[in-house]
Amino acid sequence: MTDNMQKRNYLYLYDLPKDKVSSVKISEIFKNEGINVGDKKPQITRDLFKPFYSAIVNIEDPKMYQLAKEKMKYFKIDECQVRALPFDKDLRGDNKAKVMSHNVFYKLKKDADKSALTYETLHKKFGEYGPIKSTKISVNPDYTPRGFAFVCYEDEESTKKCIDALDSSG
Repeated sequence: MTDNMQKRNYLYLYDLPKDKVSSVKISEIFKNEGINVGDKKPQITRDLFKPFYSAIVNIEDPKMYQLAKEKMKYFKIDECQVRALPFDKDLRGDNKAKVMSHNVFYKLKKDADKSALTYETLHKKFGEYGPIKSTKISVNPDYTPRGFAFVCYEDEESTKKCIDALDSSG
């Protein structure tokens, strides 16, 4: 089987705090959750012009990879909320039509408490419309919520159902 044909068990980590993250720290956090990331250390992408780092964790053991997808979807590094997503070619930037047809933009009302915007509240509010692939809360560099988020559904039908419900509720 060639490299291109092999299934890669990549988990992408987002919103990593620049001053608090290392490959060792990521591995330790996974280990504390009972997940062995194997011999390949997480690869951190350090973009100095972005407020957060990202990383890729290649978990070769399929059982450990499944466990990581379940347990590490949202976790904290020193009280900073980060998120993890399995690699999904459909979410790449070169597939804008599909990405847009599965996403919902959500903005809190002007006087709403921004700290109430959590991944748990997003899943509770938007999960009733269909299976959620990912959520993204936009945060400032100090990790305070900016007051808006994105919800990406598994399918276009769920996205449409959500938008229709939001439109009808005003």
